[in-house]
Amino acid sequence: MNEERLRENCSIENNCNPNQGKDIPMSADKLAIREAQWNDADLSGIWDLCRQSFDAYRSCTLSEFRELQRHKWLTNPARTPDHPFGWILFNRKDGIVGFVGLVPVRLKIGAEVVIGAAGHTWVVSPAYRGYSLYSLSLYKQLLSWADKHFLLNTTSIETTSRINRILRMTKIPVESFDRLLLWVIRPEALVQWRLENSSWNQWSRMTARRPFAWLLKVAARVRFVGHKRLRFHDATLPVEPVKVFTDEFTKFWEDHKHEYGIATVRDRTFLQWRHLDVPAIMGAMHVFACRDNGRLQGYLALIERYRQKGSCPGHFRVTDVFYDRHRQDVVCSLMNYAFEFAKARGCSVFEVSKVSQELGDLLRSQQPYVRQADSWTYWFKTPTPELADVCRREVWWPSGSDGDSNLF
Repeated sequence: MNEERLRENCSIENNCNPNQGKDIPMSADKLAIREAQWNDADLSGIWDLCRQSFDAYRSCTLSEFRELQRHKWLTNPARTPDHPFGWILFNRKDGIVGFVGLVPVRLKIGAEVVIGAAGHTWVVSPAYRGYSLYSLSLYKQLLSWADKHFLLNTTSIETTSRINRILRMTKIPVESFDRLLLWVIRPEALVQWRLENSSWNQWSRMTARRPFAWLLKVAARVRFVGHKRLRFHDATLPVEPVKVFTDEFTKFWEDHKHEYGIATVRDRTFLQWRHLDVPAIMGAMHVFACRDNGRLQGYLALIERYRQKGSCPGHFRVTDVFYDRHRQDVVCSLMNYAFEFAKARGCSVFEVSKVSQELGDLLRSQQPYVRQADSWTYWFKTPTPELADVCRREVWWPSGSDGDSNLF
């Protein structure tokens, strides 16, 4: 949809939307919108829709899908009675043909803790995407909900970003946030995967065989030379795996939260839910803690993506880093350890993205391959002008564990 048409539809939708956050009435086979319910009928319909629309859900069973949604919403420690499961677009003929959900979140914004949510999985069946006004009305449920609550959007694709801009959501004020920092350890795996998932995929069968596989490997390694090593010298603090989050991590949050203007609340309940209890559907989570003289100084979370369509084999991504900001040796030691851990497990691409300007600047000294993201993924909307002022004034500490980021 081009920009002019998108603006026109958004304008029409804003002026004539009949629901203003309520159900759109339905007659015959016309489309309607209502709140999604936590029951087998709605979950099954949403699962079917997601399998039609997303490669990542193609092999996901209904049981796995239910557990993932249970984790995102039902057992989310930030959930309150103000958090609906989401909204669905439906009719009598085809059932559920659209969905958008909520992931409850708790954020420290300035001196206050704000309970809000992030939108996730805005999807409309391919057969109904021509009904753009209803598709936008579905998305507008999020914005109507945000009239009284803080709203994030942390996984915007290009179209969603354009709509966010038109509907006056705000980008988080982090310079170069739309840059992916990549250390390409086995570039031949990345190039082969890109070939397999492009219009040149017929060539992938040839490059998988000798001598072409050898030629591809040489060419790829020459292309990415200088972007395959992450090693901070003199960063040798001890780092160890975390199997369970204890009260020590809550105390660490309380002791250091004043160093962060805007950040997700990282007490032990959140950390256990977000990093260790998450259903292992798309990848395995690993968490590491850094200590100095036995005392916790920071931690890092890393996801090891399973091989599936849409995901490069051997892809590791840092999803959270939190540490005493006065101790740069802590984050450097964590990064060194995580990189070597991933490398030992056959990592082809080590990614750090969705981080603060401060952390991004530090990591650029390690000569990553920097790639421009397809869109600006992180937006927010506040229910009051006062809260908006705080969000513009304070320094954001974003991460890949905010909202629905890396939650499939």
